[in-house]
Amino acid sequence: MSNKIGVLLVDDEAMVRQGFKALLSTENSIKAIYEAGNASEFKKQLATVPIDVILLDIRLKDTNGLELMEVIKKSAQQPKVIAVTGLDGAEMIINLLKAGVNGIVHKLDGFDEVLKAIKTVMLSDCYFPPNILKIIQDNLHRWEKIHSVPLTAQEKDILRALADGQTTKEIAPQLKVTLATAETYRIRLMRKVGVQNTAGLLAYAFRNGIL
Repeated sequence: MSNKIGVLLVDDEAMVRQGFKALLSTENSIKAIYEAGNASEFKKQLATVPIDVILLDIRLKDTNGLELMEVIKKSAQQPKVIAVTGLDGAEMIINLLKAGVNGIVHKLDGFDEVLKAIKTVMLSDCYFPPNILKIIQDNLHRWEKIHSVPLTAQEKDILRALADGQTTKEIAPQLKVTLATAETYRIRLMRKVGVQNTAGLLAYAFRNGIL
């Protein structure tokens, strides 16, 4: 993958898309910015242009974030997804996490937070700030109960680093391995524990007293 990022802005408010586009266009790390204001435009963009990250408004007039996540799962592309929301409901956040979003940011948190989320998910697959981690911790019963498996000290260190918001790039030197190896460790850890995404991995860690 190129260091330059292709971003798809999904929001039914043109002004919001234009605002994000104006801000993102000043970033050297962004190679292209695409837009979609409804489900049809979203599907067309996903099928025709190279996308690394989707900034996904969770409520559109003709669809919602959960429905679009199903479309993404079936697509040839597997872009990272950052849900952008103006709502605080734990139920919605949990559903998004279980659907596999890579990050969640609040619209009121500002552009710097959005940019941080984009850069972090590209480096470590996930971006869950403290308020999202708290929702995971408070709702462990909403994740499938998975039998505890023995983890090495290194695997526990990876879990703690992810919970602290560290990227795979930051974790790699701590483990004295390459970036690619650190990412492989994270993927193997998910398979070992038996979860589908990093949110599930963190839920497992909370439930088993690792975090």
